[in-house]
Amino acid sequence: MYNQLSFQKLVIQYLEFLIAEDFNLEYRMSREINFTENLVSHSLIIVPDFSDKINLNAPLKEYLETIIYHINQKVIDSEDMHRTMIQ
Repeated sequence: MYNQLSFQKLVIQYLEFLIAEDFNLEYRMSREINFTENLVSHSLIIVPDFSDKINLNAPLKEYLETIIYHINQKVIDSEDMHRTMIQ
């Protein structure tokens, strides 16, 4: 199991990878999201804190919100992220 720091790095790499692959853009996602603990489940969750650069790009914003939602809901897990970036 990944510790929190490893998971955070993986999520950032994964999101940056997807943006580069699907939008041909480069963003530093470490400045665009925050990680916090869910008070009920005590699991780590991702909270978007998008800059204007992303907020003004509606397709990208919607795409990222969907991916983040799926990660938070555990639909996409660490193995999925690794597998995607290897392909």
